[in-house]
Amino acid sequence: MAQTATLSLTDAIRQALTQNPQQLSQRLEIDRAGSGLAAARAARSPTLDASANATRYGYPTFVHGIREAGVFPPLDTTIVDLGLALKLPLYTGGRLTQGIVLADLGQQITRERERLGAQELTFNVSSVYFKIQQLDALAQVYVARIASIEAQLQRATLMRETGKTGKLDQLKIGTLLTKARHDRLQIENRGREAWTLLYQLAGVPRPAHQPTLTRYVAAWAPESNLEQVRQQALAQRPELQIAERQIAAGRAKEEIARGEQRPAVSLLSGLRERSGSSGRFYGDWSVGVQVNIPLFDGGVRRARVDEAVVARRQTELAAQQLRLEVDKQVEDAWNAHAEAESRLRVTATSITETSEALAIEELKLDQGVGLVTDVLNAETALLGAQADRLQAQFDLITTRLSLLRATGALGPERVATLVAPDNGAPEAGSPTERDKQ
Repeated sequence: MAQTATLSLTDAIRQALTQNPQQLSQRLEIDRAGSGLAAARAARSPTLDASANATRYGYPTFVHGIREAGVFPPLDTTIVDLGLALKLPLYTGGRLTQGIVLADLGQQITRERERLGAQELTFNVSSVYFKIQQLDALAQVYVARIASIEAQLQRATLMRETGKTGKLDQLKIGTLLTKARHDRLQIENRGREAWTLLYQLAGVPRPAHQPTLTRYVAAWAPESNLEQVRQQALAQRPELQIAERQIAAGRAKEEIARGEQRPAVSLLSGLRERSGSSGRFYGDWSVGVQVNIPLFDGGVRRARVDEAVVARRQTELAAQQLRLEVDKQVEDAWNAHAEAESRLRVTATSITETSEALAIEELKLDQGVGLVTDVLNAETALLGAQADRLQAQFDLITTRLSLLRATGALGPERVATLVAPDNGAPEAGSPTERDKQ
């Protein structure tokens, strides 16, 4: 991953797509499938082979065949034979044609698998990117939490010295401080692990100095309905495209198996030069048609046809099951996105309420009618609301990513439309933002 001062989400995704070893391997697989397609097409072309051999016989052998009546060909014990052989397939029962179809489908399948891998990598990079930001923001919340508890601990220590509070309150505050520091350490460790995973997805080692991530919030999503999303998934999901091509490949394999039961016709031609120990070469040529007719093989070819028919039927059933699974995935992603939007609105209200409760408890403590433990409890409630808010923000973006992935349309450009730079404005999904729509 390039060493830059600031790393945007789009740059992180593009760098992963160009450097991730698994993704590069999938692109090489496309090239390999292309070579297989070229080989299948070349199988329909004529083949020309050259041969050369020298043979020592135990008894004199004809150097060439009889060329005219009454003229006996020369004999020799050492024969040198040079030749060219040409073979052109004229009819193979459709096997060569279906072989090209099968190879072409194989290349299309590898392309769809590469597209599927790119979408999964895009989703993973985006999720880790936003998880880093969530953990970083949560760590800052805990920094403020620890500072507040430390201040309360100092206050409790002074109050105990004046006899206004007991040792128990001081111990409770100390326990909360220890736990807050431990929680912050855990969050920071998870953040470091997320950074390592981000660079692992990019296919490069983590550098000593990591860049700053551009902060984003969820952008306003265009209105759509579940049926539209389902139709998009049926038209775009790589898995469904792969399944359809596997069905077509199954039909091609079935035709190839049937072609083995049909005759094969080829054009054969040859040019030869033969010589004995005298060094004089005699030329000869031949041209003809070769016909191979399968008569009996004990049922091997019939069994291969039956096997291909069953395999093709299995791919059809697998595609049918896959369509049901995709439909469920789309519905689950749709519902999860709706829940994330609702949870984001709830957390906004919760932060407002817990902030007011904390202000009241702090005012009561300042006036001498409140307890330090009540302030700490109110701070704990606010901390929980803030953590829920950060999780809801993360879930809103990831569920939108999941919804795009479920439709088969996830890519760097589409991801960029889901988020907007964080400029302090109300984020999409909040009550204020929805009221403006």
